[in-house]
Amino acid sequence: MTLIITVASPLFVIQAGDRLLTTQADDKTQQFDDKSNKNLIYEASDGILTISYCGAAFMRGKPTDEWIAEQLDTRIRIPTDGSDPWAMQLGGLGEQKQLHFDGVIKQIKEKLTRISQGELLSSGLTIVIAGWKRKRDKWKRVLIEVSRSRSSLKLSNPVGFKERPGIKGNCGIDMVGSGCRPETEAYFDVEWKAVHERQGLPDFSAYEQYVSDVRDAMVATIKFASTIEKTVGANVHTATIYGPEYQSHICCETHFFSDMLHPAVIETPTKIVSVADAGVTGWVLFPDIVKAPAYLVGTELTQGRFTILRSNGSPSQAGVHHFQQTVPRRRA
Repeated sequence: MTLIITVASPLFVIQAGDRLLTTQADDKTQQFDDKSNKNLIYEASDGILTISYCGAAFMRGKPTDEWIAEQLDTRIRIPTDGSDPWAMQLGGLGEQKQLHFDGVIKQIKEKLTRISQGELLSSGLTIVIAGWKRKRDKWKRVLIEVSRSRSSLKLSNPVGFKERPGIKGNCGIDMVGSGCRPETEAYFDVEWKAVHERQGLPDFSAYEQYVSDVRDAMVATIKFASTIEKTVGANVHTATIYGPEYQSHICCETHFFSDMLHPAVIETPTKIVSVADAGVTGWVLFPDIVKAPAYLVGTELTQGRFTILRSNGSPSQAGVHHFQQTVPRRRA
C-alpha cells in the first residue's frame, strides 16, 4: 500500500506519494522496493495530468505504474522475460496521437474494469488523476479518483475526497492508501492551517512560496505517516502543475524528498560514472517523448506541445552536474 495526497487548488495542482513497495509473508510486512515509482505525468491533447496509484503493486506481472503507462501509450511494450526495456524509453519514440483529457480517464476506467478478478484477490487498486483541462480557451482543474475494491467486479465509489478552504477558493484534496489514518489526517490539518495563516499573494514570489509551502506540508504528512504505518515509505515524490494563468505555458515540476542516499552508476562507452546520491523521477508521457523512471542529478527539462516539465534531481556532486540513468525495477 502507500499514501497518495493530491491537492487541486484554483492556483495549482500537486500530487505527492511515497515510493515504497511492501510484501506480506507470514503475516509480516516486508520491504520489497523502496524506490518504486507510483507516478506518471501525461500531456493530453487538451491538458496535462498527474496520475498516481495505491493498492495492488503489480498488474499482470508488471509494476502497476508500468501497466498504467502501457494502457496510455501504445508505443510502450515492457517485456516480462527479464530483458532490459529501458533503452527504448529514454528518448524519442516517434510522435503518437495523444488522448484527450477525458479520454485518459475513460481509458483508465475501462482497463481497470476489465482486469480479471484474480489480479485483485489480495488488494484493490485506486488511481488518482489530477491536472488542468482546457475547454473553450479556459482552463479547468480536475481531480478524480478511480477505484476497484479487492475481489470486486465493478468500480467503487471515491473515498478519499474532501474540500478545505485555501487562497482564491476551496481546494479539492484527495488522500488515499494505507497511510490514510485519522492521525494522518489530523497531522495534515495542522500543516494546512499553518500554511494558510497568510492573507493573500501580493506578487509572483509569494505565489511560488505558497506552492512550495503546500508541497512541503504534503511531504511532511507522508513522512509522518511512515512512522506509524509500515507500508508507507519516507521517500516522497511530488508532481506540481502550476496554474495556467501564472505562465505563458503550462509549467510542471517534480521533486524527490529522501532522508537516505540513493547511489547510482552509469556506464558510458568511455568511462563509468558513479554518484553517491541521486534523485528519482517518475514516468513522463509526452507526444514525442517517453521517459521511464530514472535516477537524476541536476535538472532535466522536457518540452511538450504546451508544457514544460522541470524534473529536479539531487544537487551536483563530485564534479557531476547532470546524470540520468533509468532505475532497474524489481518485479514480482
